[in-house]
Amino acid sequence: MSHAQPDNNEPFKLFKQNTSSRWSMGFSIKGQGQQRITLGVENYAEAKLLAWDKWHEAAALDKLGLSVTRKRFEALAEEFIEEIEFSVERGEKEPYHARQFPPIVRRYFVGFFGNKLLTGIKSEDIEDYWRWRIDYWVTGAGANEPFIRYERTYKGRTISIRRPIKEGFPSNSTLSKETQLLKQLFLFGQKRGYTIEIPAIGIARSNKRKVTDKLGFTLNEFLHLEKISQKRIKELEGDDKSKRLYFDRQKLHCYCMIAGYTGMRPTELKNLSWGDIEERPLVLENGQCYDALIIQARGKAKERELAPQPECLIFLDTLRNIFMLQAKRQPTGKEPVFFNNKGERIVSFKKGLAALLTAAGLREHSDGRLRDSGSFRPFYISQQIRAGVNTQLLIRNSGTSEKMMANHYNKIRPSEEIAKLTPDWGNPPIKNGGITEESVQKTMKSID
Repeated sequence: MSHAQPDNNEPFKLFKQNTSSRWSMGFSIKGQGQQRITLGVENYAEAKLLAWDKWHEAAALDKLGLSVTRKRFEALAEEFIEEIEFSVERGEKEPYHARQFPPIVRRYFVGFFGNKLLTGIKSEDIEDYWRWRIDYWVTGAGANEPFIRYERTYKGRTISIRRPIKEGFPSNSTLSKETQLLKQLFLFGQKRGYTIEIPAIGIARSNKRKVTDKLGFTLNEFLHLEKISQKRIKELEGDDKSKRLYFDRQKLHCYCMIAGYTGMRPTELKNLSWGDIEERPLVLENGQCYDALIIQARGKAKERELAPQPECLIFLDTLRNIFMLQAKRQPTGKEPVFFNNKGERIVSFKKGLAALLTAAGLREHSDGRLRDSGSFRPFYISQQIRAGVNTQLLIRNSGTSEKMMANHYNKIRPSEEIAKLTPDWGNPPIKNGGITEESVQKTMKSID
């Protein structure tokens, strides 16, 4: 390390590191210890001028009782999280603060700002952050994540939980909450003396469209998806090198078909085990007996029995056969219906389904929204409404509510209603010089 000729009248020292040609400065602030700052210039006169500027800035901060330390954003964020947790322990804040806010701070705030100097974050950086945040789960860093992991503490024991990611833009209410949290973080840094000014943090607005109807498929689109899925499976038939991918596509195909013919939520499908499926003997009015499939659905709503479409049986049989081929035994009641090559429960088909939807040209709707595993449920409910299924029966079978049905499916008309609304009006004659069959025949003769 080389030093400049010391000047006893200067409150700082200029020096160069052995590996650098640029000047740095060092000085001491009472109560705040030694400070070192890289000036980033090679010219001694210029470095001296910069050093005086830095010294006066540090002296002004110290006079105001503020910290001279150049605090990094990530370090501040961890201090902020500790303060939240201490506040919860002292009973000053509700427990949900310690559950919900630290993951938001670490995933989004630290994920974007990282180790950037707190004093170097300007209003333009905040605007860039919101653009990054809004696209995070759609085209950003979260687009390739099949699930989100978070922790919950229950009776003194920390439990790691993960749930499938549902692609889409954050709602305005979510962004409003995160805006307030980001403001609190910068205010915390200001109170700690790490910065004087706080950048303007405006309320962000989501790109999420205010569309009330659920994004599903038409019947033709669903049948087209089935056709493309079968085609992708056949491409791998007989290829021993791609056997694992072949079975993965078989499982994905079964997942799509079962989702479409049951209307089950993604969480309910994930939780589905072989013990949740039973065949119940029923007798029709004509005395004919048959076995009806009954599924115990467990997920968002209360556990319920649902009656799927009979087409589900063939896809359940396919999954059972694949399990026996891979595991060399029958599945037990506790084992998952949707399983990976190790027999473990598949958390999400996000990546494979996105590829299938893209191959079928169905990934993006005309209004810009993206289809995902949640799009099969609206398709099922819409088809049942068109088929004239009793609304109350459908509500119970789907585990939804009258309000949800009215808000999201009120535009769908049963086929029976459409038939009543389009009666045959006959073929009344058109008067007052209108076009008639006789006038058309005369016109054709004149042309000949």
